[in-house]
Amino acid sequence: MPISISRCIAGVCKAAALCLIQPACAQSAAEPAPAVTVDPVVGEYSSVQMELVAGIRLNPDGTFEYGLTVGSLDERAQGRWKRVGSRIELVSDPRPVAPTISANRIDNAPGQPFALRLVAPNDIDIPGIDLRIDFDTGAPLKSYLVGGPWTLPANEKRRPRFITFSKRAYRIASGPLPLRAEAGTVTVFLLTPNDLGVIDLTGAYLEPDGNSLVLTRPDGTIIFERANPASDTRTTPDGEQDPQKEPLR
Repeated sequence: MPISISRCIAGVCKAAALCLIQPACAQSAAEPAPAVTVDPVVGEYSSVQMELVAGIRLNPDGTFEYGLTVGSLDERAQGRWKRVGSRIELVSDPRPVAPTISANRIDNAPGQPFALRLVAPNDIDIPGIDLRIDFDTGAPLKSYLVGGPWTLPANEKRRPRFITFSKRAYRIASGPLPLRAEAGTVTVFLLTPNDLGVIDLTGAYLEPDGNSLVLTRPDGTIIFERANPASDTRTTPDGEQDPQKEPLR
């Protein structure tokens, strides 16, 4: 016996009505939420070597935090990470602003030989900065600051023309600054810290090596070991937290 079109429509309408009044028909409400996939590299890593302690944290939201102490050098960074193939590429955000050095003032020092100072905004002398003096003739003179006024060697008779301050580890590079070396004066230069101690890791990257991550940057590499691997977890399909024990990929 043929089935009419009107009868089919009536059947569909009846089935739809039943679904509206019977919760069992709404299967989507009873289904578990889809699992959120967490990249296995997410977690904390550390590196401890002779006089060096460093750490990096890769967060699930795609951000990272980094810190390092070696000798008298302290540096830190933060930003975003993303996976590109097997690599984890880093981008500092915000991009740090390097320190700057500028001429500040000239103090009088009657009866004293010419001297120069490099000071912080609080007028405290800054030690450990390399300097280069270019003269009107001959080779430049290279020296460094010890944390107080610096004077020319007693036997130096040439006329200074420029001075350059630098400290690569702290991204200090003043470029040549005009210098007038007159007896009885102290030329004071000011270092504006800006983001002193914050490094730019844009372009650096991490590569998994077993349960380690190798950080590659222009000045070398650092191997980080996963810290507390048993505490790093990822979500399983049933919503449970499962310890991450597999090698990084």
